Amino acid sequence: MPELSNPGSPKVFSGARARFKLQGMTIGYAGGVSGEETIDYQPVDVLDLLEVKEHVPVAYRTSLSAQIFRVIGNSLKKQGVFPKMEEIITSESLSAVVENAEPTPTDNGGPVQQYIGVRAAGHTWDIPARGLVSENVTFVAIRTMDESEQALA
Repeated sequence: MPELSNPGSPKVFSGARARFKLQGMTIGYAGGVSGEETIDYQPVDVLDLLEVKEHVPVAYRTSLSAQIFRVIGNSLKKQGVFPKMEEIITSESLSAVVENAEPTPTDNGGPVQQYIGVRAAGHTWDIPARGLVSENVTFVAIRTMDESEQALA
């Protein structure tokens, strides 16, 4: 648990202090980012036992999604975030980072979550009659690391 010696200093990371980057480029109109990290376990079922004997890890998966406000003339395909049809097979993976844009005296800023081997997997868009147009982009990734693991990478 974080030490609460200075109650005036913020301890909780907020979206207002978050910055989302792809390939080192800040996505300035990102409205939100969410991620997932999962471990798949296979149960070991044995004869003469009703309960599972153990769970064996068999796969690691991570993904993220971002809500990005649509900027006219600056599509995801133009930015290289989502590949054009003829580039899907040859497109290279990206890197993604969520970082603390406003470091406090209790931290040094920098990446809070880092994704390696990122590829855009899909995007949807919403055009409301009286609202902002946004795109929701889903990504798959090879690995994600939080700030405790990044020093090891």
